[in-house]
Amino acid sequence: MPDDLKPKIGQSFMTLDRALDFYNNYARYVGFDTRKKGSKKEKDVITWIYVVCSREGTKQRKNEQHEVKRKRSSIKCFCNAKVSWKFFMGIGYVIQSFVEEHNHEMVEERHKHFMKLNRNLDLVHQKFILDCANANIGPTLSFSLLKEVLGGLDYVGCTVLEVRNYRRDLRAYVEGADAQMLLNEMRRKKELCAAFTYEFEVNSKDRLTRLFWCDPTAKRNYHLYGDIVSFDTTYSTNRYCMIFAPFTGKDNHGRPVTFAAGLLSKENADSFSWLFKQFVKCMGVAPKLIVTDQDLGMKVAIAEVLLNTRHRWCMWHIMNKVADKLPKNMLGSEELKKELNACVWSELIEPDAFEESWHAIMERYGLANNDWFSSMFASRKFWVPAFFRDFPMSSLIKTTSLSESQNNFFKRYSKCRANLMLFYMNYNHALEAQRSNSAKLEYYDSTKVPILRTELEIEKHASTIYSGSAFNAIQEEIVYACFSLSCATLGVSTNRENEVYNINDKDSNSWTVTYSIGDDTYLCGCKKFERLGLLCSHIFCVLKYKFVKLIPEKLRGWRWLKSQFVKPIHGGFCDDHEIFSAVDEKKIAFKNMYALFFEIAQSIEGNIDQINAFTAIIEEGKKQLLGEGVVLSSIEKRALIENFYGSQVPNFIEVHPPNVVSTKGSGSRRKSKKEAAIKLAKKPGRKCGNCHVIGHHDSRNCKKVNEKTKQRQ
Repeated sequence: MPDDLKPKIGQSFMTLDRALDFYNNYARYVGFDTRKKGSKKEKDVITWIYVVCSREGTKQRKNEQHEVKRKRSSIKCFCNAKVSWKFFMGIGYVIQSFVEEHNHEMVEERHKHFMKLNRNLDLVHQKFILDCANANIGPTLSFSLLKEVLGGLDYVGCTVLEVRNYRRDLRAYVEGADAQMLLNEMRRKKELCAAFTYEFEVNSKDRLTRLFWCDPTAKRNYHLYGDIVSFDTTYSTNRYCMIFAPFTGKDNHGRPVTFAAGLLSKENADSFSWLFKQFVKCMGVAPKLIVTDQDLGMKVAIAEVLLNTRHRWCMWHIMNKVADKLPKNMLGSEELKKELNACVWSELIEPDAFEESWHAIMERYGLANNDWFSSMFASRKFWVPAFFRDFPMSSLIKTTSLSESQNNFFKRYSKCRANLMLFYMNYNHALEAQRSNSAKLEYYDSTKVPILRTELEIEKHASTIYSGSAFNAIQEEIVYACFSLSCATLGVSTNRENEVYNINDKDSNSWTVTYSIGDDTYLCGCKKFERLGLLCSHIFCVLKYKFVKLIPEKLRGWRWLKSQFVKPIHGGFCDDHEIFSAVDEKKIAFKNMYALFFEIAQSIEGNIDQINAFTAIIEEGKKQLLGEGVVLSSIEKRALIENFYGSQVPNFIEVHPPNVVSTKGSGSRRKSKKEAAIKLAKKPGRKCGNCHVIGHHDSRNCKKVNEKTKQRQ
């Protein structure tokens, strides 16, 4: 090996880090791992230290009375290779002794990347793992991505185990302080923006039990789209078993939009009442309708707090339980499934018709005496779609996929073992993605021109006022009403106040559209406009008959219009807060630097001379900016994690996180054979079927069987 890489007695180093790096580089080149053996310290200064080969010594053997739970092989073989340094003031660390000889073979070149010295996480690894964690990418996939970035497994410099351990240390960094850090972060946001709201409660032991938060953008969205709110608590953070409770609605594009969120340690009426009170206090007005699952605590809390709010059960949750409540012999019945869905999911069925259809299904399949189905019918006012018909926009939740999609949306950004800070960070990432999608749709609405299917002025007018998704639905109704032979006006009757039109549709149903002359309003028997805020083909058929070229203002609904036309549903909202994030010039500059680096790296890939030249330029620039021999200290490494969380671990903790709960997979420890035998010996024995002796033994190997076998032989 090169002589300048080999340690020599009397060789000095200014710092201990440089000394250790020098010997470790020597060990890497030769092919062995190292281990610190001992040191001395005086007044915070290490005055003496020596490092040995990792195969020095021998494995300690435990007392035979203590069972070894994990049998692992050992690499130790009494190797005597070592080096020692002594500190001298003004000189640094000087090598005092150096033993070069080993009593074992060195690691082969093709195996060197498995050595512990070659599996350290340097700055590149740590920054990459932190970025992956910030994007909610797990350790295994992070390692796979790192392998691709660095050119293969032989060049990664670590294994997936080191990546997992680093992610473990990342969580451990905020252990016990994550609740306080979360509240400190929310307090900081409150100081920066007075419109940010958060409230919390602790128990007698100062452990966080309830938390509610809402930012200005969420408040604005609620006052624009908060006529109906879906409240679902089917997802928990799991580490502390705190229930995640988002308040969700739909925006003018039909996409989920988050109004506020909470974390609760208990799912009871008191907790839900507290959360609903905070929501109403924050927004200033309660929702017109709220959709939940069948939780009794929610029902009690809503009746107590949301006095003028209609409460409906989520159909998705109810229909998910049907398979569990049906008798086993009916689980495979496709006919029952079709009839039940046709009855329950019909938008046009009247209450009387629903009751008749429901009773018929229950009688036909012998479910009339089933307690669950009977209770569902008795509580039909909470869930039957027909009962929504007198409530505007109620069928926004008619498919009831809102709560399901919203929880799945947040689950993608949250890991089951996440601490509170990680959960809050991932929640913000999910919220950012949600709002970015909404902004993208607004951009499309303002720049893209929809493809028209007719030359009608009314279709062109609709394309200028409705959002993209709403226009697609309106367009279908216009085309059907104006060009389908099955949609036609059968007759018209007129009096001084009203014009009544009989309209036929493709299903041979006859609908009545009433036009009020004095109010200039239209009312259709299908009540689609009242349910969804979107015009039906029956009204469009009448508008065509009356030669109306533009959609009347009273028929636009204001719910599905383009963003600039949407009016607040809840009055009294003052949108005077800045909700757009300011441009961070440092992040822009950092992004440009990154882009420049990768552009050059991609251009010179494969040319070793250019790569070496570029590396020399970077090293020279590093010396100019940071000085000679910069080594990443433990403080700087800690700063990486602090930047990841956005804050430091507080010195004083007032609010503690809830107690950590056991999660799936953390069951009882598997007993060893010895423990199992001891436990078995304490139990009373059973009588052997052959020898009739009480004891724990295999009857096939008892003495009596063995004696008979000998006699036969």
